[in-house]
Amino acid sequence: MMRRAAVSVIALLALASGCANAEPNVVAYVGPTKISQGEVDDALAGVTSTLQEGQQVSKEAVVNVMIHGALADQIAAANNITVTDSERDALLKTTELVGLLDVPAARPIAYDIADQQIVAGQVGAEAYLKAIGEQTVTLNPRYGVLDPAQKLIVTDQSGSLAKPVLPPS
Repeated sequence: MMRRAAVSVIALLALASGCANAEPNVVAYVGPTKISQGEVDDALAGVTSTLQEGQQVSKEAVVNVMIHGALADQIAAANNITVTDSERDALLKTTELVGLLDVPAARPIAYDIADQQIVAGQVGAEAYLKAIGEQTVTLNPRYGVLDPAQKLIVTDQSGSLAKPVLPPS
């Protein structure tokens, strides 16, 4: 009886803590790649510093870009594609994102966006989207729920086990 109670407590703790191998400072696991809270915070600060007054960028948007940058890197590696900084820079200089190149903390976000476009262009859009759907991505539940096919954060859902208490009507 005591053994059964101990097993129940362990199972409950595992369920409450989320992923068994999750590290609290990891925002997402994209295959073998970890995206840390520090990386997200740095990128968000860098991107925010380039915005005009009244503009905003959400943390979820930055995380989505970082996840898709890691996916693009993995798809490129699987297809023996090398993307250079000069290719990234050339692409970004034709977009409104060129200002991100001047801010060291924002440059990785710009490069993640460029990588997606370059790799998708080389493997083909359909093959690229198929490869994204096949990749394993685990999002820290405090950031919400990840759409399994598109690997994007669904912002109107929560990954939390807790439900908010609604006031009585």
